[in-house]
Amino acid sequence: MEYEIVHVIDVTARDDKDYALTTYYNEASPINAVGSVQALTRNNGSTRSRTFLGANFQLNAMWLSLKGNLWVVDDQGDVFTNANINFKQPPFERLKFNSGSFDIKWNVTEVFKGQLNAIWGTSDEDVWVTSFAGPAFHWDGQSWAKYTLPKAPNAIDGSASDDVYVVGYDGNIHHFNGSAWTKMTLPSGIPQQDAFTDVKVLSRGKVFITGRSGCLLVGNANDGFTDIGSAKYSWYGVGAIDERIFLAGGEQGIFELIDGQFVCLKDKGQPVGVFETPNAINFIPAEQQPNPWFVRYEPGASREWTKVNT
Repeated sequence: MEYEIVHVIDVTARDDKDYALTTYYNEASPINAVGSVQALTRNNGSTRSRTFLGANFQLNAMWLSLKGNLWVVDDQGDVFTNANINFKQPPFERLKFNSGSFDIKWNVTEVFKGQLNAIWGTSDEDVWVTSFAGPAFHWDGQSWAKYTLPKAPNAIDGSASDDVYVVGYDGNIHHFNGSAWTKMTLPSGIPQQDAFTDVKVLSRGKVFITGRSGCLLVGNANDGFTDIGSAKYSWYGVGAIDERIFLAGGEQGIFELIDGQFVCLKDKGQPVGVFETPNAINFIPAEQQPNPWFVRYEPGASREWTKVNT
């Protein structure tokens, strides 16, 4: 079936394997989107794309473990992984999926009856997923545990199993210390209903959180956060290479935080997402027609900025 809209919405990689999570839908019926993960192979400046995972529902986010196993979540509450795992609960009854031309066994389970929208972990035995309805779920290698959190989270990241952050709408920032989730107090001057769009945890002492209001919160759960942002901007994502901080500024472009100043690197593309891969950072543009693509910045490469067509 041909779809009017095809967008890359997430990028990840490990060693020489690149993956692009892609959504397909028609403008008249966006709720009937389907999804795939494409395995990308780069060769002499061109990119070959092959389906690694395809599903009849939208895929929303993915995470790659240190062992190179891919984890993916979808709109119907399913978690997919090619890790060697025996899930007890079967997938959603109307889910159909395949591994394209790859010989892969996908292990799939229905964790929640509703949309799952973010995923992060430290290993294949320590994985967190968040749901749009609120609850977060933790996989410990044997079973899933449910934790109560507010509705509409946008992102999750951490530095260890006892240092995990979830950020979202309505001024919600929550931290997991290994046993419980705690809501963080916002710095003075931050709108209490701000929409926090992304979180990047560099270490236990340095966490960056972006907001639609233009705030950029820096700090940690123990010491609190300080806002170093500006109302001139609206941030959609944050990422890092060697502690260099990059921001997706939507219509205003791609930015780097340098000596406390927001320096515009590219004023085109309308980036609405930032994803890291080894030695590179990738920006997801809002508009990708007629073919899906993203921008890769690879410092030190012979060609640092490239447009990757998928």
